[in-house]
Amino acid sequence: MNWLSAIIVVVALSGPTFAQGALVGNGEVLRPKLAATPPVIDGVLDDPAWQTGPLVTGPFIANRPVYGEAMPERTEVWLTYDGENIYFAFYCHDDHPERIQGTMAKRDDFLSEDWVGVDLDSMGSRQKTYEHIINPLGIQADLINSVSSGESADPDWVWYSAGKITRDGYVVEVRLPLKSLTYKAGHGATMNLAFYRYVSRTGTNASWPQMDPKKGYFNSLVPVVFDRLEPKLRLEALPALTYSHLRERETPDTWGEADDSWQAGLDLKYGLTSTSTVELSLNPDFSQVESDQFQILANQRYPVFYNEKRPFFMDVASQFNLAGANGNGNMSSAVHTRTIVDPAWGIKLTGEFSRFALGVLAAGDEWPGRAWSDGENPHRDRNANFFIGRAKYSAGSDAYFGLLYSGREFAGEYNRVIAGDAHFRLAGKHDFSLNGIHSFSRAGAGEAGTEGGAFTVNYDYSQKPLLAGVLVEDYGRDFRMDSAFYQRTGFFRAYGFVQPRFYPRWPGLPWVKSTSLFAEGSTLHDRFTGRNDSLMSVGTIVNTLWQGSLTLQFSRSTEYWAGRTFTQHQLYFYAGIQPKKWLNTHVNITRGEGIYYDSVSPFLGDKFYFHTCVYLQFSRQLKQHFSYVYQDFHRADDRRHVYDLHILVSRTTFQFNKYLFARSLLQFDSYEKKVLTDLLASFTLIPGTVVHVGYGSLCEKRGWQEGDWKRSVTGSEYRQMRQSFFCKVSYRIQF
Repeated sequence: MNWLSAIIVVVALSGPTFAQGALVGNGEVLRPKLAATPPVIDGVLDDPAWQTGPLVTGPFIANRPVYGEAMPERTEVWLTYDGENIYFAFYCHDDHPERIQGTMAKRDDFLSEDWVGVDLDSMGSRQKTYEHIINPLGIQADLINSVSSGESADPDWVWYSAGKITRDGYVVEVRLPLKSLTYKAGHGATMNLAFYRYVSRTGTNASWPQMDPKKGYFNSLVPVVFDRLEPKLRLEALPALTYSHLRERETPDTWGEADDSWQAGLDLKYGLTSTSTVELSLNPDFSQVESDQFQILANQRYPVFYNEKRPFFMDVASQFNLAGANGNGNMSSAVHTRTIVDPAWGIKLTGEFSRFALGVLAAGDEWPGRAWSDGENPHRDRNANFFIGRAKYSAGSDAYFGLLYSGREFAGEYNRVIAGDAHFRLAGKHDFSLNGIHSFSRAGAGEAGTEGGAFTVNYDYSQKPLLAGVLVEDYGRDFRMDSAFYQRTGFFRAYGFVQPRFYPRWPGLPWVKSTSLFAEGSTLHDRFTGRNDSLMSVGTIVNTLWQGSLTLQFSRSTEYWAGRTFTQHQLYFYAGIQPKKWLNTHVNITRGEGIYYDSVSPFLGDKFYFHTCVYLQFSRQLKQHFSYVYQDFHRADDRRHVYDLHILVSRTTFQFNKYLFARSLLQFDSYEKKVLTDLLASFTLIPGTVVHVGYGSLCEKRGWQEGDWKRSVTGSEYRQMRQSFFCKVSYRIQF
């Protein structure tokens, strides 16, 4: 019997353990009453709107770490509305209120603490949800979850919340303005929703209604029917003013002339209807408050992915990404907006009409027309223009069919791409995502055009006893997509995995909640070289109390590079836990063989990778984060040292209240020989109404030789090479 047959037999024999009855909340419809007087959002349930009693009294059913268990902590939920807002209230009972973890954190920075959440499918389409998460002190996090792209914490929208810890739990209240949503107005307006609760000390994530693995997340949401919702057309203006001061060192004793710049911008957003919006950005401010975290750049075969942080582009992925263009595939995102490096303007139009969802994004990128430091740019002051169009048709439940056009034009060069994608389920539990893409490109005026195609088919099976999946993807040699982030072209790849899960009840190990085995494998044929790569991997995962997780994995792979096929064996270990309210930590280690990616003379070496993170919560307001990465590489044949690197990140945040925080960031990279220091004070009344004041300093190890800065020369030392100061003020005006 081979290993795959053994796994199937074990899962089959485990089947009776996972039997379940009727799903909690399944088939229910919520019908909230109109509030005569709007409740005050203060974390106290003394308003008349809450006196009619909760609409949901539970029980909440766990999704993790053990699916199907009733959460012992009782949760009550109220829901009401008026002509302007939807209101929610939670009473989270807890027999151990002293163990509740809730801090005065900045937005989106508390998801390992206790919290409650409302996932709202405001269009009732089962294609996208607005996720609202609130900790016991009323601090907010918001995410968008879509069928094609999964969850993203990038977008922020305007809503209000308050929370208080009580003697027997905590209370949270939420006010969600209708202007912040797209929805279908009128009599009997219907949305879909789910309520969540997370208990940090046990690591339990539970929901009402119970999530049905056969139907999936979007199809498990319950309808909520309002007697009538009036359309609330949104008109917003977001003027912004940014001042920046930048100086760079010219010689060991002198600084260059300071670059002082002022930039004024204006973003406009108008709700054409309650389901469609147009956004225009004139001279936009795309300044980043957070610096990109240092990543390992040594010995990388593929480019490094950086997240989008610019406000205008924050919600693009959920609207424009293709099904199958995330997860384990070659393409991480079909529309990776950081390819629009320095936009001068942008316009975005999105809307949903009956079963159709439409979107248009256009922008002009000044980056290719910038002045060169050496020589004259023949296309000086010319923009690269992006135009992206998206259409999706909802085929019922969470199924859809879609089309995407992506185009980039610059100085006779072009890249034009047409794509189709789909997501659907068969027999409830079998989930498919697929896309097909074709590109038309020209490298410049007078050059010959090229064409290339690509496709991806992804299948997932997700039930309590078993996870499994298959991915097949193919990319042509001449495929090109300038708006996307992907690793390579000219290959065919097939990938599969299987992961049976077990939920033991061991008297001696009550802290173990679940265990699983997994195996994965892939094969890849490279059309440029005619060679094949392969991967086989097996491992185990153990989940415990206190958000604990332990992973051990062994892999064997073959990879062709620069004329040689290399065989690599690697061992991977991960452990993470939050044993105390004030301490959260994890560590991961990889040891084994690796390729040194020299294009002329590559070789096999011994690679060691170590990464650890420690989160310390000294008080409700003071938080410290440490991250350390160490990697070294030696030749396998004679053990000669090739390189080592250390990356250290320290982030200290003091949250004065829910609006104001101060943060210091220190990053050190021994390989790049850089030290970055960022200091930031930030006040956010609501998303868009902000004041940021920051200072940055970059030190690099450099030596002065022959009238220029050099690396690794006599006299090299760490010097401050750049210093900057910026101030940004913006104000969101809502009409």
